[in-house]
Amino acid sequence: MKNLIFTIILIIITGCGFKIVDLSEKNKFNIAEINTVGEKRINYIIKNNLKKIVNNSNKTKISVFIKTEKERIIKEKNIKNEITKYEIVINNLIEVVKIDENKKYNFTISEAGVYDVSSQNSETRNNEKNLIKVLSEKLVNRIISEINIQLNDT
Repeated sequence: MKNLIFTIILIIITGCGFKIVDLSEKNKFNIAEINTVGEKRINYIIKNNLKKIVNNSNKTKISVFIKTEKERIIKEKNIKNEITKYEIVINNLIEVVKIDENKKYNFTISEAGVYDVSSQNSETRNNEKNLIKVLSEKLVNRIISEINIQLNDT
């Protein structure tokens, strides 16, 4: 009997009003213009992925300005004081302008990752390029999510 009462009370208390997000309402915007400043390789990846993901048939037109900064930090050294790992931190300052209403939204997003230093310089460069590609793709997903949040709040 106590378990039944406890279960009923638990169900009543946890009824928080959760609403399932309608996925058809996602990406209801059209990026009319993308301007970038900063790291060219990262901005190229972000710009191309934004163009792929966003549906261009929607009516809400926005302009996006992205300022990208990359920082490479020594993460780890061995006993011989040789660098064994680097950390890359990518910071993005994004400004979204809703063209029809001339409203501006600003937000910052950053991603970080670690890559290993190899015995050959070319392998180390490839490790860095692969990490930058992965981090840039994560940034694109976060940018799309944040734009959706900002546009849906109004």
